[in-house]
Amino acid sequence: MCVKDNMDKKESLIKNRNTIIVFVIIITGICCIVPMITKSKLEIASIISAFGEEIQLYGIGVYARNSYSMAIQAIAQDIVTLVLAVPVTVVAYFFSKRKKVIADFILTGMLAYFLYTYMSYAFLMFYNDLFLLYVANMTLSFYGLIISIQLLNQNEIVGKLQNGMKTKGLQVFLNLTGIFIAFMWLGRIVPTIGKNTAPVGLEHYSSLGIQVLDLGVIVPACFVISNLLKNKNRLGYILGPVIIIKAVALVIAVLAMAFCMMANGVYVAPVEYIVFGFICIIAIFYLITVLKKMGECTK
Repeated sequence: MCVKDNMDKKESLIKNRNTIIVFVIIITGICCIVPMITKSKLEIASIISAFGEEIQLYGIGVYARNSYSMAIQAIAQDIVTLVLAVPVTVVAYFFSKRKKVIADFILTGMLAYFLYTYMSYAFLMFYNDLFLLYVANMTLSFYGLIISIQLLNQNEIVGKLQNGMKTKGLQVFLNLTGIFIAFMWLGRIVPTIGKNTAPVGLEHYSSLGIQVLDLGVIVPACFVISNLLKNKNRLGYILGPVIIIKAVALVIAVLAMAFCMMANGVYVAPVEYIVFGFICIIAIFYLITVLKKMGECTK
């Protein structure tokens, strides 16, 4: 009787997660396409920030009131999300219905990507007609991520990974990633403290939303997950692959943003290319390694 109850509860969780994923895919598609097709123009070309800087506005569509730099980055990320993240999620969704554990890990990682992306949009982007969709995607991705982690925790493959997967290299990578990201953003922020000046990238916004997420969530997550893996904690073998999958998707988006900014004459610090390029290459290597190990464990 207890076994049947547990199976029913698991099936209920799977159904809830799948419903959430369908809504996330639909909402994401809308959020990515609408900025590309809206062409209304803003009469104001620039604005003076609270720090006295003149900020050029993008001036077109739903991103009109965002700075030119921010809008270019958002458009680049929308393209990556639409042509990479959404298709990967759709494919993983259908494979997960065929009980493929690798697909469950990929879905969890992609939900982490959507959570990070639409949390940053909800808190950072200038208010526009998509605001409620940003909030909806943030909320759905958050609860979908929790349910997905719970489902992975019930899967026997995690125990196999725990016993057979070497993680020293991954631990080093996570620790270095946390350090690199922390120093990169602190190097931008700390020099402005006490000088009544704005960090590069603040523009006419009230806060550094991306830096808040990275310093407050991603950097600590890198160190925590590394420590969990070091201590062979079961949760580490769930979150380790998940953060790698999320990192690959996000870093590809970040590199696309950087190239789009450079192509449109927006300055990008060379150190950011180096840091995120390094993270991208190593993250892809560990993604392949982890997925290969999962494949071995399912045989």
